[in-house]
Formats: sequence, structure tokens, C-alpha cells
Amino acid sequence: MSEIVWLSGADDLTIATGEASVVWHLRLDRPETERLAGGASLSAADLQDLAAKPDAGMRALRRRLAKILLARLSGLHPDEIIIGRGAFGAPQVLHPQSWHISLAGRFPHCLIGLSRTPIGVDIEPLDAEPPPEDSFTPTERLALQGATDKTLVTRWTAKEAHAKCLGVASRIDAAEMETVASGDGLRVVSRDGETNVCVRVEAGGVWSVATVSDPES
Repeated sequence: MSEIVWLSGADDLTIATGEASVVWHLRLDRPETERLAGGASLSAADLQDLAAKPDAGMRALRRRLAKILLARLSGLHPDEIIIGRGAFGAPQVLHPQSWHISLAGRFPHCLIGLSRTPIGVDIEPLDAEPPPEDSFTPTERLALQGATDKTLVTRWTAKEAHAKCLGVASRIDAAEMETVASGDGLRVVSRDGETNVCVRVEAGGVWSVATVSDPES
């Protein structure tokens, strides 16, 4: 997995520079987060895109923060950043080109991932209900017999991050993805490809970040 710069909170934005892959954790209920987001505005296209989405207010705040982060990395003004959607509805950076974005949120927490190669992020609270048994393949169910709820939630976030990384989150079922322990992280395989997933347990949540195993493929 390519090196990831992990950021947490509004103050950490100062260390985001250049073209490194960045994953930024923020609490959306903090005043400093709202103040920081005020540095970016939403275009008419943003408002139209977000209006029909559930939790539109949270998504709007998250999009402004994503613009702030990408502006920091690219050297552009936040209002020059254009974020649209790909063929299957995933967020997509339209300007500047050659950046990949992934967003995840369980209020008040959110993750924003930005990279020059495909990236997917997901976050779940540590006390989240474990996913149903049919979310796992037969091989996984055998391997995970007796596993803790935390382990099951971690595998779920890895699947979500995998699907986002490959841009197929809206059309793939959890049981179509298989997770396997790999070093300190996880490897996830589906018919759409393979990703490596880095997992962190922090701030009361499980954070998963997926990157493609072979960015050139």
C-alpha cells in the first residue's frame, strides 16, 4: 500500500502538502470544523447534486471540507475545485484532474480520502451492530467463527472501502467481496478487482482505507 498521510482535526490541515495520499478525520459537530468549511462555497451544481441525498446538510459540510483539503493539496482556491459523480454515483474530482476522492461519515465523524490513485474510505463506530451473516462469503464465515463484533465490523468497513475504491459501491453486495487477513491489514477481492486495506481503530471508530493492489492495472 502506498504511504498515507493521516490527518485528524482542523489543525492537522497545515501538514497536508504536495501529492501524498491523505486521509482526514474530522468531527462535524466541532465549531472549528464549521469555521474551516466556511472557506469553501457550494456551487449551484453542488446544491442540486446534494439536495436529493439523505442527510444533505452533513453531505454539504463534508463536500466543502473536501474542497478545502484538495485546494490545500493542489494549490488552487477552494471555489475552483469541482466535484461531481462517476458513472455509478461515486464522488469524482472533475477539477483538478487526476485526483481520486472518497468520503465516509457516521455523524459526527467523517473521513475524507484524496489520492493520485484510486482510494476508498469507510468509518463505523466501534459499538456498531455487526453485519448480518449473509454479508460474508462461506470462506469468510468459516474463518470468522467466534470472531468478536469488532472484527466483524472491521471486515464490513474493509468491504465498503474496497467497493468505494473501485467505484462500484452502488452495485455490489457485501457477499460478493471476500476479505483475507494480510500482514497488519486486509486484502479484499471481488470480480471488480483487488485492494489492500489499512485499518485504524481510533476516536471510538474503525477507519478503513482501501487502495488498489496494482494502480497500473
